[in-house]
Amino acid sequence: MSGFTCCNGTALESHTKLQDSIYFRSADDRTLYVNLFIPSTLDWAERHVVVRQRTDFPYGDTTRLVIEGSGAFDIRVRVPRWATRGFFAEINGRAEAVKAEPGSYVTLRRTWQPKDTIVLRIPFAFSLAPVMDQPNVASVFYGPVLLAAEEPAPRSDWRPITLVGGDLAKSVSGDPAALRFTIDGVAFRPFFETYGRHSVYVHVTLK
Repeated sequence: MSGFTCCNGTALESHTKLQDSIYFRSADDRTLYVNLFIPSTLDWAERHVVVRQRTDFPYGDTTRLVIEGSGAFDIRVRVPRWATRGFFAEINGRAEAVKAEPGSYVTLRRTWQPKDTIVLRIPFAFSLAPVMDQPNVASVFYGPVLLAAEEPAPRSDWRPITLVGGDLAKSVSGDPAALRFTIDGVAFRPFFETYGRHSVYVHVTLK
């Protein structure tokens, strides 16, 4: 090392850059890539097109894109790896037949007109992300959201929970719109909303 930064190479500063990749365009300005579902406004100067995205993601599974301007170009929308329950697209209220594979892109191709509106819905599902050396120890996700178990006191062991194998949702109650859940008698909330004691790794027993 020839210098020193406050994070000393831990890349903590990268979190402030998560919003800089909402959109990309191809070098020939024939394709617009939508990578993130964040309320935002894109001014695509080369095309004289403005795209306004409105969403309450991740508290909802839907985002809306409104086109201001016109022209023939592709819009390629990222299909997240967690999109295991489908990916649904409508243009001006009409369903589009799309073939969506998690970890890829869906292409919407047409000559766009002012006020064309794209509505995308990506249903969330519960999933587990096990640690590499202990597959029975895992984090619980709801769609893209890491859930944290609320802990009333310090623990010296993994928080145990029991889930229904094959359909984790059968083990969960709560309010998806608020991202508040109860699993095996334990309250879970999004990790990004957690400030007190919490567990993001739990000991899972499947039944």
